[in-house]
Amino acid sequence: GEFYPHVDTLSLVTVSDQNADPEVSMAFETLREHSDVVREVRPLREHFGREPDHELVTTVRVQNLHQSIVLSMESDTLYAAPMEWNDAMPMMNWLSTADEVTWILEDVTTGAQNDEIDWSFQVGDIVKMRIHNKPDSFHPMNHPIHIHGQRFLVASIDGVENQNLVWKDTAILPVGSTMDVLVEMSNPGEWMMHCHIAEHLHAGMMFSFTVNDQAP
Repeated sequence: GEFYPHVDTLSLVTVSDQNADPEVSMAFETLREHSDVVREVRPLREHFGREPDHELVTTVRVQNLHQSIVLSMESDTLYAAPMEWNDAMPMMNWLSTADEVTWILEDVTTGAQNDEIDWSFQVGDIVKMRIHNKPDSFHPMNHPIHIHGQRFLVASIDGVENQNLVWKDTAILPVGSTMDVLVEMSNPGEWMMHCHIAEHLHAGMMFSFTVNDQAP
């Protein structure tokens, strides 16, 4: 692994020496508020403080890895960046596959992992999920959690209420953090929830859930 930052050029910005015409700076003096989002979020606020309907933890299991990779992974756990913007473990990624590494979403209540998880909801349900990223797993990493077919709010992170509520389908869960999300079950069908890092998805970090549009 690597413990030093990478410097990458994402874009170049050129500022002209001419004034903008028309002048638009005043448009940025006042923060805007999206009344439609405020209206949609209001009924969900009563759910912020209640206990979660489901709890998940993220972890990893390894088997038959070469000893050099095991030692490298253990060294990487000495420091976990709050947010990962670059690949900090190229050796592990080059020399390990889904045959040796299983990334895991685990249901805290049942112990079910990945595709063993079997959740079912009704259209109109507001489901509170609490997801914890275990810092003491063999190789903790950030996980962008993605939910197909529905939208959700990040209600809080590490017990601190989110003051900037926006609808999401993906949210990054940092190492050691606990995130509460409120999922609006509005789209019937069978859907997937997974980590959006491709190799984690390929290595098992996913499950499906059902949203029914009629009572069973």
